[in-house]
This record gives sequence, C-alpha cells and structure tokens, in this order.
Amino acid sequence: MIKRTVEISSGPIHLSIKHKQMLLKKKDEIHSIPVEDLGLLVLSHPAISYTHQLLYELLEQNVAVLFCNRQHMPEGLLLPFEDNQLHQARLQIQAEATKPLKKRLWQQVVRAKISAQALVLEEKHGEHFGLKPLIKKVHSGDPKNVEARAARKYWKALFQNDEFRRNTDGEDINALLNYGYAVIRAAVARSITAAGLHPSMGIHHHNQYNAYCLADDIMEPMRPFVDSAVYDIYDQNGTLEVPVTKETKKPLLALLTKDVLIRDMKYPLLESLHLMASSLVDCFTGDAKKMDFPVQI
Repeated sequence: MIKRTVEISSGPIHLSIKHKQMLLKKKDEIHSIPVEDLGLLVLSHPAISYTHQLLYELLEQNVAVLFCNRQHMPEGLLLPFEDNQLHQARLQIQAEATKPLKKRLWQQVVRAKISAQALVLEEKHGEHFGLKPLIKKVHSGDPKNVEARAARKYWKALFQNDEFRRNTDGEDINALLNYGYAVIRAAVARSITAAGLHPSMGIHHHNQYNAYCLADDIMEPMRPFVDSAVYDIYDQNGTLEVPVTKETKKPLLALLTKDVLIRDMKYPLLESLHLMASSLVDCFTGDAKKMDFPVQI
C-alpha cells in the first residue's frame, strides 16, 4: 500500500484519534483519514492542536510527524522507534562499523549524488556539464572533496542565473530547496528507525548537536530530486523570488509518492527508502558491499 504524505496548513483545527482514524475537526466539519494510510504528517499552522493519544497511535503505525514554524519551514521531527528483537543488535553493529567501511559507504553516497545531479542537468538542459567524469574520481571517503567540485559545476549549470547562490538561510528559491530537503530528510529518518538503526550515528556527518547525522548522510542522492522539482517551479515563474506557499509546496510533498527505480523495480520514493535503509543494514552486517539508492525515472 502506498503511504500518504499529508500536510495540514490551515487552522484552527483539532486532531484526534478514534477507531484507528485520525479525525480533523474544523469548526463544525469533521474529516477522517485512516492512520494506517499515513507515512508522513506535516503540521504547518500555529493553530493546530492534537491529542497525546493521536501522537501515540501515529508512532505505533510508524508515521513520521514533521512540525513547521510560522514561516512554514520544518523545525522538529517526531519519529517512531520500532519495538523488535533486532533493534538492539542492529544498533550495536551500527556503532561498531569500522572507519574503512564508513568511508566506502560515503564514497557510494557521493557517487550516487553526483550521478543524480548529472541526470537532472541532462533532463533540464540536455547535457551533464562535466559531472559524469567526476563520478569515478570519488575515492573512499572522498578525500579530495569531489562532492564540492561537482556542486560548484552543478548549481551554476542548473539555474543558469548569475544571481543564484546556494544559501541555507536564503529567503528566495533557496527556501523552497530547504523545505524540500527537510521533507526528504524526515522520510529518510523514518526509514532508518524502521530498519532498527539510529539516525544520529552517521557514516560521514558527525555533530553532537545533530540528531539526524545518518539521515543527512544517506539522503544526499535524493537532494537532486528536490532540485529538479524546484527548478520546474523556477522555470514556470521566471524568477528566483518564489515564496514558500501552499501551492509551491505541493510538488515537493508529492515527491514522496512518485515512482523511482531501485533494485531494478519501480516503487514510490517513500517506500523505496526502506529498501535503501535495509541495504545499509546489510552493509553493516557484511551481507552486502553496496547500498541501493533510488533513481529518478
């Protein structure tokens, strides 16, 4: 079953749970959504209220909840931790992963990211602008920082606008990129915890103040999915000054239900992330040498 991504961006509205249904009450109107249909719930209005029992049921059904601020930008994430016999064992193998293994995994991540960037450029502009030759230059751990070299070429080629600068605090088209990345990050973190791993123990990113280092690591090859959708918004509007609104967020939230290719089969992106996380577990246990990453089709 394809899991849904639901954003609630209007209010006041009260959310509760009854008979496994999430109830949305707004004035005299009541709507319901089966909790089992949800994969990601985005709460994006200051006048939303909810019951503790609803949050508990969402966690029971492995639903990630993304909380947004008044500017509709993600600020917090509620994730379930699966209660299964493998959880402790998988945390142990994750913690004991060797540096050489982590470096090889990071090499795979960076290569997959650059490959995805090249695909986006070919789709939007008909050429890869020198990115493809860089893929083979990424060695274990990416000591020469080929990722950064590729990024400089990529951003210049993608928007082809001298005024564009990638800025994580930017309020123009950058804000849309940041929003889309946050949605993908939440979905990746959900798949990590469902696989019995901990999102804070990364293979490359290391920050004691970051609870999602591993999610930040393995989401890298999915960033170009967001870039592609944001480029389309930019192309339609003809300006970098595109705000984050209900309408501009729609194609970014829809990414999670779009089909991608993984293990030579089509899956919605949200479901493919479980296969990616599972392949990471296999690498940690020694049952596999390569991770599986979703590819846009």
